[in-house]
Amino acid sequence: MNWLAVSLGEGAGTKLVAGMIAWFLQMGFHEGGHAYAAYWLGDPTAHHLGKRTVNPFRHVNWNDPFSVISSVVMPAVTVLTLGFPLGMAWVPVNPSNFRHPLRDHAIVAFAGPAGGFVVAAIVLALYLVLFPLMARLGAQPAQLLQLLFVMTYLTAIVYSVFNLVPIPPLDGSNILYYLGNENLRALMDRIRPFGFFIIIVVFWIFNGGVILEPAIRALLWPLIHLPGEIWGG
Repeated sequence: MNWLAVSLGEGAGTKLVAGMIAWFLQMGFHEGGHAYAAYWLGDPTAHHLGKRTVNPFRHVNWNDPFSVISSVVMPAVTVLTLGFPLGMAWVPVNPSNFRHPLRDHAIVAFAGPAGGFVVAAIVLALYLVLFPLMARLGAQPAQLLQLLFVMTYLTAIVYSVFNLVPIPPLDGSNILYYLGNENLRALMDRIRPFGFFIIIVVFWIFNGGVILEPAIRALLWPLIHLPGEIWGG
């Protein structure tokens, strides 16, 4: 999905800062959404680890090299090379603590992407309010602020939609697991150990991202068109 790359003419350092702000904002709300939902439904695992928060830095396990690489290094590298942050983070969930394990695990799974949509809604609201004032800032400050808004909104939307794909270990797989019948659940249990490999094959080798493009483009419409529709220009 090359069209996802955000290129407004800024230098690498500026894109890195904007991309990492975008990544950490959506990551904090996404993982915090999981943790809050799990706690409300009876699982205090993430809460006891201090992860029931939207603070993204609490969702990086700084003593775990894999967590640091996937949650900090990968997003930084991909912002510089692809123009868009790609990474991973996670919170521990113990479904055995839920009263209704399958249903509640599905709710917790959806809470992550929902957190990303909340970030997008906040960014959109701020952008609509500040849009008529940005021209007064001058060309460069306005362009930098626009980059931050666009990068954050885009990151939140893309990760929310992507995580709803029903391939383990993405959040959509736990939602489908709850909604599916026994045969489907058995199939998902069999493919679960190969989930990351399947994701790589589908999205990087066969460019499965084109399947998500209509949803992502539709969700990008408000940020692209509403400011002009409301304020003109």
